[in-house]
Amino acid sequence: MGKLTPEERRRVFLAQERTRQIMLARMSVAPPADIDHGGGGRRRVQQVLRAALIFALFTGGLAFYEFVEFHPPASLAEALLLRP
Repeated sequence: MGKLTPEERRRVFLAQERTRQIMLARMSVAPPADIDHGGGGRRRVQQVLRAALIFALFTGGLAFYEFVEFHPPASLAEALLLRP
């Protein structure tokens, strides 16, 4: 299974060749597109969003730290024993 006869291989090759020729013809006819990616303004927006995310994570961490109590164990034995 998966083996092609010589005639089928030739038809596949000719179909691929036709597709290549069509693509090359389209590329040679169409002028190159002048795409503006908005580098300056977009970078500034990304920097502001990044700073806002860092600020939000920092304030969220501080709020979580204020509301959650953490009592570290005094010794290794206390850490390994189950608390009732």
